[in-house]
Amino acid sequence: MISRFHWVRCIVILIVLTVIPFGSFASAAGGGAPEKSNYYFIYNSGRVDSKDLAAIKQYIYKFKNTQNVIFDSIAYKDATKLYDALKADQKKRGGRVAGIQIFGLASDVPSFTYTHKMKFFPGKSGWDGVEENKEEKFLSDYPYSNFNNDSKYLKDISVYGIVQRNLPISVIPEWPVSRLPLTKGEIAKYIGNYDAYRKQIEGKSVPTVALSAPVEFQKGLNTAQDDIAFFMKRLKEDKEFDLFKNTDQRIYYKDFAANLAKENKTGIVDLVVGSRGDKNGASLKKDDMKYFFDRKSVVGLNANYYTAFLWNFDAAAGLAVDNIVHDGLAKGKMINPIAHTIPQFGRGDINYLWLPVPAPEGETGDDWNDFVAVDKEHLKWDNPYFFVYKYYEAIGSGKTRLQSFFEADAAYAALTVANKNTPRTLFGFEGMYSANGFEILFSLHYLGLADYES
Repeated sequence: MISRFHWVRCIVILIVLTVIPFGSFASAAGGGAPEKSNYYFIYNSGRVDSKDLAAIKQYIYKFKNTQNVIFDSIAYKDATKLYDALKADQKKRGGRVAGIQIFGLASDVPSFTYTHKMKFFPGKSGWDGVEENKEEKFLSDYPYSNFNNDSKYLKDISVYGIVQRNLPISVIPEWPVSRLPLTKGEIAKYIGNYDAYRKQIEGKSVPTVALSAPVEFQKGLNTAQDDIAFFMKRLKEDKEFDLFKNTDQRIYYKDFAANLAKENKTGIVDLVVGSRGDKNGASLKKDDMKYFFDRKSVVGLNANYYTAFLWNFDAAAGLAVDNIVHDGLAKGKMINPIAHTIPQFGRGDINYLWLPVPAPEGETGDDWNDFVAVDKEHLKWDNPYFFVYKYYEAIGSGKTRLQSFFEADAAYAALTVANKNTPRTLFGFEGMYSANGFEILFSLHYLGLADYES
């Protein structure tokens, strides 16, 4: 009887193992199945060669913890149509979106059109306060960061449409979006560069090198308001922020070309360039372009790999081949730059505020003001440095650059939406600084490859 019972029990167990998927046991032990995560990898089959496609597939294979969806965009010439197709595909698959990685220029995989139209200043006699660039349209991948919108509102997006017309456009990102703005014959080489870069930095602390060419100087201040390097130095040295704990930080204010070449020969760095400029490069001036980091010099920085954070100028305008970002990725050793696609004006980049302060020793009265360095609370006054702070805060907690970019984006978007109808008077001028925040959200892009786990 004992022997018979033993064999019957074994048969029952074998039947159960045959009909119940292996994953069901894991689900029972964990109290429920984990939500499926879909990572979309979008390319245009007509704009890659065989080497590009092979490299893309090898790269995707390294994403082990997601359901990887390879999506061919060849049939979609308009971003709103591609958006609808992705949205429908995701609904059919279920689960959540883990991220979107795009391979190609905007002419290969479409990007959304954006118009510079906003009401930054209050209206006055003879002018309603609305500024608009009717001559140009710009591009943005930002709307790909959630599927909560009706695509009919995602053509020729503007801050004016979001704020003044109150169009139902959600700007809160729900997943990271990255684009490698390279085209046929260029992609495979870059993926090889990225893999080599990953191997070289493994287990190492990479120094941060900042080049700052500020232009917004204010009477009574020795520090320019738009000096991003000064703010980054405070992130490291001020106890309130306490970032860059285990990271060397080197800052330059002059001899940029020579110092860039020197740093590139020294080793891998995380490069930050804060200046005015345009798609051709970073400039010493905001009107008359005098480049110190341009499409020619970026090709010459080829001794070592470097990441780039290009602040306050539209280095990736058009997401096309005719800008410094493309040349750095295709012909140099630039890795995964963060860059703007829309011209910037430096609005709200403020290192110091003019605020009430206690009376100096020996003085009386309560009508004392002075320049005060911005703190964490002041950054919430629609200061673009809030994004910079949140980005490096995430980096400091061990997040990847893309995840840090996404978290900074999400925090800045939430702040901007919360301040949507809040005007601010800074240094005697009233402005809707949140309007600038919306434009930065649509402008700033992560241009390279999403990070796979080592």
